[in-house]
Amino acid sequence: MTKEGRVALVQGQLDAYNARDIEKFCSFFHPEITTFSLSPYEQRPPGMDNFRKGYGAMFAASPGLHCKLLSRIVMEEMILDEEWVTGSVKYPDGVHATAIYAFRDGLIDRVWFAR
Repeated sequence: MTKEGRVALVQGQLDAYNARDIEKFCSFFHPEITTFSLSPYEQRPPGMDNFRKGYGAMFAASPGLHCKLLSRIVMEEMILDEEWVTGSVKYPDGVHATAIYAFRDGLIDRVWFAR
């Protein structure tokens, strides 16, 4: 996968996230998507069904949800996005976060989140 292809995936999912379009959002992720929280460390239940259920509920509960990209680092195999997220039910005052994306089969297959 090219650098441009990886950047397009990450930007596409960010745009779909901001539109709270669960179908479009999920289309950028591998069926075996696994996400992790780094603070505190935990692996969330893997797979598209769990991913769609979790994000679908968040999108429905947070009509003002918006993620502003502050910076992006494109590495050989991963992309790191520094973000400011507002409108979340979980973080009503906003949250400064980093998302680290890894890829497989032309899709995002792992994401680590730090805040």
